[in-house]
Amino acid sequence: MSPRITRRSRGARARTALRLVVGAVYVFLFLPIVAVVLLSFSENISVIDFRHFTLRWYQHLFTDEPILAALRFSIELGVLASALAVTLGSLAAFGLVRGRMRGKTALQAALYAPLVVPEIIIAIALLILFVLLRIPRGMITLIVGHSVLILPYVVSIVSARLYGFDRSLEEAAANLGATPARALREITLPLMMPAIVGAALIAFKVSFDEVVGSIFWATSRDQPLPVLVFSMLQYELTPEVNAIGTVMLTITLGVLAAYQLIEWRRRST
Repeated sequence: MSPRITRRSRGARARTALRLVVGAVYVFLFLPIVAVVLLSFSENISVIDFRHFTLRWYQHLFTDEPILAALRFSIELGVLASALAVTLGSLAAFGLVRGRMRGKTALQAALYAPLVVPEIIIAIALLILFVLLRIPRGMITLIVGHSVLILPYVVSIVSARLYGFDRSLEEAAANLGATPARALREITLPLMMPAIVGAALIAFKVSFDEVVGSIFWATSRDQPLPVLVFSMLQYELTPEVNAIGTVMLTITLGVLAAYQLIEWRRRST
């Protein structure tokens, strides 16, 4: 057998082994999610004994007022935190990309710090700050905390769009007599809007799924849905919990799908 054929056979075996490893990793990651979805339709209350298909857990879920209240609270919290983070993050991205200032690198590192610092450290630090400022835990602390956690996502998405922005369009508007404010309103913002909307969707998704920080910043009366699910898991894992997880998964996938659709339309134009 020639050395070339031997190298080809070894390469084919290596690629096959790599595909098997990658497939095993995907199965390990996604099989529990598939199990949660399937077990949410189990008639038996025990999650390890799937018998008959039923929708009664979803019926019970959408008639349970505490769960519906937590869902509404999570959606409201996600919208408010995303609006605040998108506003501040977009301004910060414009300053980092277009501005000329000292300490830009340090400021950029500080904005991206929540991505690398463990969430529990951020949660405890903000909780201490809220206590020192005598701000009671509730919606305000949750909005501020979630905004801190999702701000880096907004800055990175908007900054990426600004780096690829064609400045000649703004220069053409200026040559035609447009003021900087008008060029920003009629040229820059419309072209930036897909990135801003995409950043808002990602921010909402991260806020909606946040658990660690919400445990520290929420109260027993006003709890986001992930915190309520976490408290329910402390007693028993029932198909109702799986149904909640399936609903949260559906919302998350819907938000991600909307973001991918916006990105696809932006790149195709």
